[in-house]
Amino acid sequence: MRNRHRTSLPDMDFRHLRTFLTLARLGNFSQTGQHVGLSQSAVSRHIRALEDTLGLPLFQRLGRRAVLTSAGQTLRTRLETIMRETEAVPRVIRDLAEGVQGDIRIGASITAAHAVLPALLGAYRRRYPKVALALQPGNSADVLETLARGEIDLAFVGSDALPPGTSVVAEIPDQVLFIAPPAHPLAGRRLRSADLAGCDFIQRDAPSDTRALVGRWFQAERVEPRTVMEVG
Repeated sequence: MRNRHRTSLPDMDFRHLRTFLTLARLGNFSQTGQHVGLSQSAVSRHIRALEDTLGLPLFQRLGRRAVLTSAGQTLRTRLETIMRETEAVPRVIRDLAEGVQGDIRIGASITAAHAVLPALLGAYRRRYPKVALALQPGNSADVLETLARGEIDLAFVGSDALPPGTSVVAEIPDQVLFIAPPAHPLAGRRLRSADLAGCDFIQRDAPSDTRALVGRWFQAERVEPRTVMEVG
């Protein structure tokens, strides 16, 4: 008796997958058609063909809106990662044939963009002058969201709350130091946490990973800082 279950990957048209991702993002058949250069009926045919191939409904039609089913959401999550890798293949092949070149889109927290990356990117440019680098600073949460959407290739952040599908490839050690003017009573002394009680602090802004790190240290040491200024 023949096994009726699929034992291999179904044949899926690459164009149908692109149409699916666009519809998943826009939620509207007409707008999707305009975006991918197809008629609304052609978009419907792409989605229907993909659903027939997989044997599952991928969208619920709610008026003019197309809402992902649970199967559609699962496919979108996996497919976005696959499509990013697929789109990178021509660049990888070209780099192998012609030497390292192309472009790298980098996101970085404000601290990393100012204090860590200038020297690293300068050294990288000197080694690989044919690579175009684009840096997008922002807070770590926004940078990680941009990475998850595939809008950047690499992120330098101070947060360990990584979105699904991402991984840490390297860690850069760093130090957080208290600084004070030379005339400050605590300057030049070896400090205890109790010495900081009643001191005025200039701190990073609230979304900063550095601010969160320092805040956890203050909490652990039972120090209540008096913040007189925040800087971005």
